[in-house]
Amino acid sequence: MKKIFLSTRSNKIPIVIGNGIISSKLLSAYIKSKNVVIITNETVGKIYLKKIKSCLKNYNTKTLEIKDGEKYKNLSVFTKIHDYLINNRFDRDLTIIALGGGVIGDLVGFVASTFMRGVKLIHLPTTLLAQVDSSIGGKTAVNHPSGKNLIGTFYQPDTVIIDTKFLLTLPEKEYISGLAEVIKYGLISKPSLLTWMNKNSKKILSKDKDCLSYIVLTSAKEKIRFVSQDERESNVRAFLNYGHTLGHAIEAAMNYRNILHGQAISVGMLFASMLSVEKNMLNINHFNLIEDTLEKLNLPTEIPKGIKTRDIIKHMKFDKKKQDNRNRFVLLNKLGSCVINDKLKDDFLCKMIEHYRS
Repeated sequence: MKKIFLSTRSNKIPIVIGNGIISSKLLSAYIKSKNVVIITNETVGKIYLKKIKSCLKNYNTKTLEIKDGEKYKNLSVFTKIHDYLINNRFDRDLTIIALGGGVIGDLVGFVASTFMRGVKLIHLPTTLLAQVDSSIGGKTAVNHPSGKNLIGTFYQPDTVIIDTKFLLTLPEKEYISGLAEVIKYGLISKPSLLTWMNKNSKKILSKDKDCLSYIVLTSAKEKIRFVSQDERESNVRAFLNYGHTLGHAIEAAMNYRNILHGQAISVGMLFASMLSVEKNMLNINHFNLIEDTLEKLNLPTEIPKGIKTRDIIKHMKFDKKKQDNRNRFVLLNKLGSCVINDKLKDDFLCKMIEHYRS
């Protein structure tokens, strides 16, 4: 078991990582209130809710399951969770445990940040995407029909407990989706990770225990490095959005259905890499390495055929990273080095999307 820390201006957040580490002793070390609510979705709840609840026999523990899927990360479900907490007369002496993937973490984190103006929060991420990215850093949000994560807060959890054993029950499609966020760290900050993933793709796809430990711990350390420098995303933390401008637009254009977050980000990262080559920054050989790694790990590289380019551009207009009505794309100077370009006009992007599709 490894323990690393995310240090912010106001707090030092422990992030505990290991395989098969969930226990009463570990959870009790981080729960300081008598009232606990575990919030999860129906899919994860069937597998893990009974086990987690059995570890909390010394607490007044209640559970709430919501429906599974990105489309349920909205204000309506957010309100329903608040209704549940209010109807059960919980107060600020409450710890909320977010048990699930990125949707649960973002949604429940938003609830924890707003219920009674903030209650204690523990993340138990069960997907690879959540373990390597979304559970670390304090971003919370729900989606709006116009765009992804447009409504939310920055709210740090009290701790994040990452048990890689959860990944053994993760469906293959969800697991592969999470690999996109791991590859992202190889592109923006740690090129050796990208090369390693390219060479070890078969072992990664088989969920080799040592591979899981390496990619989760390495990714967590990289995420901590960015967030500790820039908690509120005013500068370098924005580099973590590599591939997300197009990726989020694809998700919104598809109404958050029939595509997973990591799948959309995979397409967005290759598109951003193509833009980086077009701007004479990224070496074509490195572009080829990126494309080859995505393909070896069974991640998509093509924009879904059912989406019109004009709809992608429309949703980019609501990207939360825009400033002064300018698109802000994270591009690569080279592998491991990023820059933000805010001079890409809609007509140029439209032309490049069409070129990418061809």
